[in-house]
Amino acid sequence: MKTRILHFLGNISANFWMIPLFSLFIGAGLAFLNFYLDKTLLARHIEYPDLYLYFNNSQNIRSLLSVSATSFLGVAGVSFSITIASLTLASQQFGPRLLRNFMLDRFNQLVLGCFIGTFLYCILLLQFTSSMDLEKTTPFVSMIFLLVLIFINLLVLVFFIHHVAVAIQADTVISDVDKELVAQLLKLFPDKVETDEQPIKLKVPSNIDQKFEKQGKEVFAYNSGYLQALDIDALIKCGSDNKIALKIIVKPGEFIIKDSLIGYFLNRDESDNEDAVKDQINSQLIMGVKPTPEQDPEFAIRQLVEVAVRALSPGINDPFTAISCIDRLADNIALLMGRQFPSDQHVDDSGHLVLQLKPFTINGIIEASFNQIRQHGKNDIAVTIHLLQTLHKLALISNTSEQAKAINKQTRAIVSEQKTKGLSEYDSEDIKHWGDKVESVLKEKI
Repeated sequence: MKTRILHFLGNISANFWMIPLFSLFIGAGLAFLNFYLDKTLLARHIEYPDLYLYFNNSQNIRSLLSVSATSFLGVAGVSFSITIASLTLASQQFGPRLLRNFMLDRFNQLVLGCFIGTFLYCILLLQFTSSMDLEKTTPFVSMIFLLVLIFINLLVLVFFIHHVAVAIQADTVISDVDKELVAQLLKLFPDKVETDEQPIKLKVPSNIDQKFEKQGKEVFAYNSGYLQALDIDALIKCGSDNKIALKIIVKPGEFIIKDSLIGYFLNRDESDNEDAVKDQINSQLIMGVKPTPEQDPEFAIRQLVEVAVRALSPGINDPFTAISCIDRLADNIALLMGRQFPSDQHVDDSGHLVLQLKPFTINGIIEASFNQIRQHGKNDIAVTIHLLQTLHKLALISNTSEQAKAINKQTRAIVSEQKTKGLSEYDSEDIKHWGDKVESVLKEKI
C-alpha cells in the first residue's frame, strides 16, 4: 500500500497543473477574505489614509481591476507561450524524455499560478464592487492587497524571463538531471558499504534458479506497458500467505509485453489456488505508459546518456556536452561503488525464500551509462580518450571484483573498436596508453 501511495503522489507531483490549480483556490480565498474584512471588520475600526479617497471611487476601482485582470491574463498567455517554446527547443536539442524535467520545474508552475490567481482575484473583486455604492463599502484592504500582488507579479515576470534563459542551457539541463539522479540513488541505495560487515547468509539452495525454471509455475503478464514499480511488501506477503517461493524476472524500467513471462513460483505444499496466486502477483505490478524514476536507478542515467548521444549526432556535433555528461555519470557510478546494493532475495521468519527479484547490478549501471556513448562516440577521438580517462579514475576507486570486471569490459570494448580505425599514430598511442593504464590498475583487482 505504501508503494502505491508513493506512486500516486509521484504522479500527482509530476503534473504541471498542480500549483496553478492551488493558486486559483488561494486567489479566490483571498478575494473573499479581504472583502469580508473590508465590509464587516476593518471598515468600522480603521481610519484610512489619503489613499482612501482614490479607493472610495467605484469607477476608479473597477478600472484598476479591469486593467489588472486583462493584463495578467495576457501575461499568463505570454509566459505559457514562452514555456512551450522552451519545451520545444529542449525536446529538439536534449530529447523528448527531458520534457518531464521542465514540467516538474516548480518555478514555471509558480509563475503561471501567480498570474492566473491574480486574474481570478481581480474578477471576483469586480463582482464584489457592484455593491459598493449601495452598501457604502470601501474595499481598501482588498485594493492594497491588489497593489502588492501587482508588484509581486512584475518581479516574478522578470525572474521568469531570466529563469527560462538559464534553464535551456546545456549545463543547467545536465546539472538538473544529475541532481535528480543523485537524489534517486541515495533513496534507492541508502546504505554505505561497511568493510568489516559480514554478509548475511540466507537459507536458500544454491540451485534455486534451476528449480524455478524446471519445477516452477510460470506467471505471465496480464497487461503490457512499462513496469513503473513493484509493491515488494505485498509480494512478500503473497509469498508468505500462500507458502510459495516467488521469482520475478523483470525489474522497474523494463517494458512488459502482454502474455510474456514475468516470473515463476514454487509451492511448498500441494495447492489448487495457482490462478489466484497469479492474479495476486500481477496485481502488485504497477504498470504505465512510460517509465518513471520511482524504483529505477537507470531512469536518470538514460536521460544523461540521451543528452550525450544527441550531442554526438552529426546535426549537433557538440562533444563538450557529451564530455560533461560522462563526468556526471562517472561521479554517480563512484557514488554507487560505495553503496550497498539491496538484496535480491527475501525470506520469511523461518528462513524460507518467499521472493527473489531481478537485481540492479554495478555492471548493469556501468553498461547503461557508457555503452551508447561508447558506440556513438567512437568516431570522436576526444570523447573516446576522455571516456578512457574516466574509466581510469573509476578503476582507481573500485573495491570489488565485480566493479573491476565491469570497468575492464568497457575499456577493452573501447580499445578494440579503435584498433579497426585508421587513426593517426599520435591518437592510437594515446588510446593505447590510457587503455593500458586502466588494465594495469585493474590487474590486481579482478
